[in-house]
Amino acid sequence: MTAIDPTAHLTAEQIEELGRELDAIRDEVIASRGEKDAAYIRKVISAQRKLELVSRGVLLFSFFPPAWLLGTAGLSVAKIMDNMEIGHNVLHGQWDWMRDPKIHSTTWEWDHVSPSDQWRHSHNELHHT
Repeated sequence: MTAIDPTAHLTAEQIEELGRELDAIRDEVIASRGEKDAAYIRKVISAQRKLELVSRGVLLFSFFPPAWLLGTAGLSVAKIMDNMEIGHNVLHGQWDWMRDPKIHSTTWEWDHVSPSDQWRHSHNELHHT
């Protein structure tokens, strides 16, 4: 099976223009990052940690079966937040600009089926290319 070149219909000048437009978008996004973004990820991490702790407490201290469902649902949402909104984005390097070792892509480790360095390779390098 041969790969189809999605840029085959473009001229060299059009490809260069596309590159300039993408660079301008990237520059705009980088320039817009700031304290509001840093506060967002810290708030998400705090909410995820609290939800996990409360959900574990509900499971540990409840003798009422419907509460077990609540605790399990809370742990499920906390894990989704940990893997998708926090871990996935941290390992993409989204928060590296903050230079916070707690959420830097080179130091982040998570409770996942693969170690973070292997995930970065398979996801960032293989999946996205």
